[in-house]
Amino acid sequence: MPSKEWLEKYEAVKEKLRCKKDLDAYFTEKEIGGTPIDTLEIGSVSFPTGEVVVCDPLVEFADARPYVQKIPAGAYPVTICVVPSEKYGDRYACVKVSVSGEKPVRYELGLCGDEEFDELEEDEFFGFCVDAGMGCVADAKTQEAFKKYWERRESEEEGIDYYNDLFCDLLEENAKALPKYQREGGDWLNWTVPGTKLNFPIFASGWGDGVYPVYFGYDADGKVCGVYIHFIDVEEEYKDDGDEGEAEE
Repeated sequence: MPSKEWLEKYEAVKEKLRCKKDLDAYFTEKEIGGTPIDTLEIGSVSFPTGEVVVCDPLVEFADARPYVQKIPAGAYPVTICVVPSEKYGDRYACVKVSVSGEKPVRYELGLCGDEEFDELEEDEFFGFCVDAGMGCVADAKTQEAFKKYWERRESEEEGIDYYNDLFCDLLEENAKALPKYQREGGDWLNWTVPGTKLNFPIFASGWGDGVYPVYFGYDADGKVCGVYIHFIDVEEEYKDDGDEGEAEE
């Protein structure tokens, strides 16, 4: 749990950390800022505890910490907002976990409870680091089950890693079975930890490596209605020439 001092500091800067964009529009509109977008349904994700973990699954899944914000336990559909583009490829702009069908009225930045706010400036955010071009969202219990599964694998197979010895082939197989908005090597996968009913989706991260924010959407009654992983600000990053806007690979 975060300290009382941290919570007091957070209350003082909470408004500054809120997302000014309507992230739900990525999943309800046909275009953002004149750029065409589409959606891709990738199944559901189980949350037995409601503790949300978001990270690069190929680098730090075992060590990532859950957010202070929680969601009700349950299984929720996951949708990807895609920006189709011949020039840049089909990029994943945002990923949504739909906790309810309610409309968000505000978006609170996902935080782990130890962030430093003293030198925070306008439009800055805290996010998760991507170093292998992928993101994922999972429950803390699923994370723990994966850690135990991987420890068993490592005790039997020396020198293995998440990508080459697990996700690589699975991503390729998923791309063959469900090729829409996927490259040959695969851009998403909804995977269940062997021996459990605990699953989590992994997906390509916008432009690739970087730092990305996670927002919790709250409805008019103050309840969490969605979790949003924001990879690309479509209106800003594609603004120069529509769907072929200037952006870095």
